[in-house]
Amino acid sequence: MTACAHVPAELSAPRATACEGCGSTDRLRACATCGYVGCCESQQAHNTKHAKASDHPVIRSLPLGERSFTWCYSCDGYV
Repeated sequence: MTACAHVPAELSAPRATACEGCGSTDRLRACATCGYVGCCESQQAHNTKHAKASDHPVIRSLPLGERSFTWCYSCDGYV
């Protein structure tokens, strides 16, 4: 894990319980900036599309908890 200047000062809570792009409930990611919930790259990559379109590069894996991770697309690594 590395330090990352892209992580927002306040992390947004997930705003949905399913992917906002396709409705999937499997392998979800939440935007750390606005809370958008999207599916991962192994599905339709709605989280990646949101990150690139919105310039919100930091995502957190769902469900949030001890085993979740935070990833920055700009730094291309875990933070």
